[in-house]
Amino acid sequence: MWLSVPVSAAVSAALAGLWLHALSQPAPEVTSEYRLGVWVTASMVVLETAAQPLVILAQAMLFVKLKVVADMVSLCSRVALKAWLIALYPSHAIWAYCVGHAVSSALLVVIYYGTLLWHVRSPDNCLPVKSASELGPRLVPGQPALDRDQLALTWSFFKQGLLKQLLTEGERYLMTAFHLLDFSEQGLYDVVANLGSLAARFLFQPVEENAYVYFSRTVERGKPVSAAAGRVLHDLLRAMSLLGLVAVTFGWSYSHLLLRLYGGALLAAGPAVSLLRAQCAYVLLLAVNGVLECYTFAVMRQEQINGYNRKMVLLSVIFVVSTGIFTRLFGGVGFILANCVNMLTRIYVCYRFVAGLPLEPAVSVPPLLGLRPPPAVAAALVTAGLLAAGSESWLYPGSAAGHVAVGALCGAAVVAAAVHSEPRLLQAVRERVGDKLKRS
Repeated sequence: MWLSVPVSAAVSAALAGLWLHALSQPAPEVTSEYRLGVWVTASMVVLETAAQPLVILAQAMLFVKLKVVADMVSLCSRVALKAWLIALYPSHAIWAYCVGHAVSSALLVVIYYGTLLWHVRSPDNCLPVKSASELGPRLVPGQPALDRDQLALTWSFFKQGLLKQLLTEGERYLMTAFHLLDFSEQGLYDVVANLGSLAARFLFQPVEENAYVYFSRTVERGKPVSAAAGRVLHDLLRAMSLLGLVAVTFGWSYSHLLLRLYGGALLAAGPAVSLLRAQCAYVLLLAVNGVLECYTFAVMRQEQINGYNRKMVLLSVIFVVSTGIFTRLFGGVGFILANCVNMLTRIYVCYRFVAGLPLEPAVSVPPLLGLRPPPAVAAALVTAGLLAAGSESWLYPGSAAGHVAVGALCGAAVVAAAVHSEPRLLQAVRERVGDKLKRS
């Protein structure tokens, strides 16, 4: 794991040089701090990589609260510091970004190192390391410096991670490398994409990370799907798909209002509304794909991972082709549509893999049925979507409060239908909340 630090340093330096000398840059009258921003970003990547071995150790020990606190402190400090500095020095936005990024990365590293060092020195140490020196890179006596089996598995995951990064963030690389959008259009796209991905960042990502930890510890690779794992996978697919469907149902009719509240009438007057509506559909696909990939990667054997990597090469080609076609036809919206195509292909590959897994006799409900919403919930979502669309046409923008009231009533009806149709999910939420209250 510690080899990732020098590797990230070399890759960051190479990419920083590429960004500064090969790709287009903002005009000098716009900003003179672009070079500083590139080098600070590259340096913070290396700094955060130095904490990744401890992050992995914390995840393996199920220190969930540590990750939540570290991410929250890092994110809040970055946002608050950037906002404060930009308010004081509005002409130095990139400098403010650099300071906020550096402070948040340093806090993240300090929190992980400080917490695990405290555990090591505590009398009730539960970690598999007994001294501070064992947290760092070292050679274990009697063992080779590099385990060939682990190296082969790491190489497979590295290729998979690289391809997945290209598929997940590929549109940003394409628009930067080929200048498909100018900088103002890129800024608008980033604003809408970040706003639309809030659910994915704060809700879906923690669920996916915890789900992967659960599946990797409870599922044996190459074995039939157990009753417990199948039930958890079914419930996760049902919950995440319902959340994604809610985003699609209400996102279409409330995108303009949200953008107006977030950035004012100027932001809501341009193509941002179409971008956010398309982003809502992408959120649904993100919700489904995240859970499916968690289970798929937890149960795949090494040869299956290699086969999946080969399929991802084909998916990358499909993504690049669809990006070129959709961008020419629809502009910035085309990037989101290409992402939707990319996510649909990944869902299809994982769906086929999970559907082909054998089930233990105790599995009463196939896990993939969790993707099918109950009829009552589906009817409630369709009705709510139609009523919200009618409210946007008849009430908004003349009566924004009335439009919000209609959405609140429709949302309450959808929640009531989900509670009535999914008593097991409700019971699971109650048990989870009860456990947290007992611990506190």
